[in-house]
Amino acid sequence: TSADVAVDGDRVSAVGDLTGVEATREIDASGLTVSPGFVDLHTHFDAQIGWDPFMTSSSWHGVTTTLIGNCGMSFAPVDRGSEAYLAEMMESVEDIPRDAILGGIPWDWTTHPQYLDSVQRLAPALNVVGLVGHCAIRYQVMGDRSLTDEAPTPDELARMREIVAESIAGGAVGYSTSRILVHRVPDGRAVPGTYATNDEHLALADGMNDAGGGVFQAVLDFETRAGNEFLLLRAMAERAGDVLFTVGPGNDEAVG
Repeated sequence: TSADVAVDGDRVSAVGDLTGVEATREIDASGLTVSPGFVDLHTHFDAQIGWDPFMTSSSWHGVTTTLIGNCGMSFAPVDRGSEAYLAEMMESVEDIPRDAILGGIPWDWTTHPQYLDSVQRLAPALNVVGLVGHCAIRYQVMGDRSLTDEAPTPDELARMREIVAESIAGGAVGYSTSRILVHRVPDGRAVPGTYATNDEHLALADGMNDAGGGVFQAVLDFETRAGNEFLLLRAMAERAGDVLFTVGPGNDEAVG
């Protein structure tokens, strides 16, 4: 359908034949498709922003907002000296080269709010919103024990809750986790948080709630523990205000 589109401020005010209507600015879109900007809810542009501020190929397809930090994978929080470990974990899970990650972004942060500030300074062409990754949180707080099925101590759990709250208050829209068994660190162990209990996730949901609430994103293990995963989703929906989405194994289809 061919039509004229009028925009007043940030609102589409009319669609149709606007011949004779005066406008402050006119854009000739003949032969093109005019559509709302798309939101890409599952990306791993976390490092690519540094060497590709146009964030291709999402920007080539009408995407105007991207969500980073999916699948438990984010580059913050991070302690000095742990940057390479997070880069190697991203390489192992998402096939983004370690050296490109380490050399492509400034690593001038330790907290997640500082990371989001750094992303803003990189001036990406698209709107960027971020999730704080469970893998990074757990590794910072528990170290090597984070890669086991060991539960955090009460003090460690309280610290993880604080990190989530700090991240949400500083601009993150939620937190993400990976529970799918194919996500491994370079030495073959499952990424941090794979075997975290539901109680741990509920505590992190409380962290989101402490700062006003947020989104829970998870790539889940429906192959070996589907029953528990549905219990987790129900519990998180109840605790986090029904704001969650998941990705099942072998696909990239989000389920709200």
